[in-house]
Amino acid sequence: MDISAADHAAFSGRANRIDHAAANQLHYLGNYLRDISSNLTRMMENAHDWEHLPFVHPSSFAAIAPIETGTWGWRCKAALPNAGGEQLLELLVDEDRHYWATSVVSGSGQGIQIHTQASDNDGGGITVDVRFYLPQPPENEAQAAMILGYLQTQYTTLYDEDEALMRGRQEALDERKALRGSKAEKITDLGPEAALDRTVVHTAQLGNRMIAVRYQGNAWIAHAARCPHALGPLDTVEPDMTGHITCPWHGYRFDLLSGAEEEERCGALALYRCAISPDRRLEVFEA
Repeated sequence: MDISAADHAAFSGRANRIDHAAANQLHYLGNYLRDISSNLTRMMENAHDWEHLPFVHPSSFAAIAPIETGTWGWRCKAALPNAGGEQLLELLVDEDRHYWATSVVSGSGQGIQIHTQASDNDGGGITVDVRFYLPQPPENEAQAAMILGYLQTQYTTLYDEDEALMRGRQEALDERKALRGSKAEKITDLGPEAALDRTVVHTAQLGNRMIAVRYQGNAWIAHAARCPHALGPLDTVEPDMTGHITCPWHGYRFDLLSGAEEEERCGALALYRCAISPDRRLEVFEA
């Protein structure tokens, strides 16, 4: 997406801190409450993570590009699905309070603010209270109910998708921690090659990481099962016709011949060497 001078100007002079009192000047429409099986660390990480929006939430975002980012939050230009136009979005974070406020600065829904409070709950997870504010009151109760219903439905989908991402991220972090003490094996044996299903991805442990082994282009290939950027699951996606694999969380795209990410946004994907032993067993080695 192209970022114009006008896009930058739209954010000029805006503060990098949430003005909590400013919400009182808006019309409070209603809220959406949600229990999530995750933790506050993952939730705040998710709030800061603008990159995941079009990949994890394709029904709400088609593309996104950063204008300004920092520890305070982010300002981005987003494209809506189905040629729905563009928005300028701002998300400010109050880290200490586990609170963030999203504003539609321009585009569809201009002036809407969405304030979210996350907190621990008694069930071992977290609860988010998502509060919707409009610049002007709806014309009548029917319109208010329609707008609130739309937003609640949208945020149900958004948090279904975010919960899956946050749980997957925590599981990947836990997996990496558990594997750190593993013996640094240089080879793993997947068993008789003839018995391996060539239509599925096989996962295995090699040293202190998980690898994905697949049959691609008339040969067995192997690569790290987790994306080097944020540990997204690369064992659940298929390579494209050009021999690249794309992370489902952030759209980072890796060449399976070199391991390089096409825009050099992160380190290379680890690749491994596959060989069939004299007794016809598939073995995978450190490259």
